Amino acid sequence: MAANLQLLKRRIKTSQNIAQIAKAMETISASKIKKAQDAASSNKPFAEKILELAALALSKIERRKFTHEYINLPKNKKSLYIFISPDKGLCGGLNTNLYKKMIEVDSQNNLYITLGKKAELFGGKLKGTLYASFPLGSTLPDYTLIVQVKKMIDELVLKKEISEVQILFAEFESILTQKPLAAKLLPLNLTDLKLDTPQTDSTDAIFEPDAESFLKDLLPQYIETQIYNALIQAFTSEQAARMMAMQNAKNYAFDIADYLTLSYNKSRQERITNEILDLTNSQY
Repeated sequence: MAANLQLLKRRIKTSQNIAQIAKAMETISASKIKKAQDAASSNKPFAEKILELAALALSKIERRKFTHEYINLPKNKKSLYIFISPDKGLCGGLNTNLYKKMIEVDSQNNLYITLGKKAELFGGKLKGTLYASFPLGSTLPDYTLIVQVKKMIDELVLKKEISEVQILFAEFESILTQKPLAAKLLPLNLTDLKLDTPQTDSTDAIFEPDAESFLKDLLPQYIETQIYNALIQAFTSEQAARMMAMQNAKNYAFDIADYLTLSYNKSRQERITNEILDLTNSQY
């Protein structure tokens, strides 16, 4: 009986410790979500301004004659996938859902650039070729990472080795919902850059040296903002999924601790009752 009580006490203590750890991780993830949302808010005006300027430049040129390496990619070449995942686990089914999405598009004709250690680990098991990999760490990635990734994309585009670029990440819809998404990055469709209602009157816009040259220099900036936005979405999704997973783990651990405490109290009461009965019987 005494051994059982000691075992129950150890299990209660373990459950409580797990609950406290999960609670701390939940709190950390919640604070990181706030930072990621602040970063998204800060990036939004910049992304909107790029779209606005692109729309204005498009209104000044003849689209059919406009050429750019991001638009005129060769056909029947390899497909490049930028695969974004967390560096760590403990985020519910997020990584599994990302892997399932990647398996759907996996092919021997694919090249992979992985961002995140989980993506690198899984990318090595796919049919396609792992072209490059980068760790992400536990904080929002620095913008220099986007520059490195875009440089690799530009090298493959200039060598005419790829026909398209897709970026696969977890889109943040809400704290409860993160959806794996494969979004096309290249080739660019100029209609994607068209704003419904440009915020600036195009008749007042003056481009130097000309609108076509300006647009060619602007498109790389547009690609960078798309990659950065995907990274922010992926980071926010990771923290939201981990926060919910740790919240559930904390609740389950506390429930187990309560159940074990009840069992401990019952066993202890039973032991005391038996000792009283033994004492009473010995007197007679």
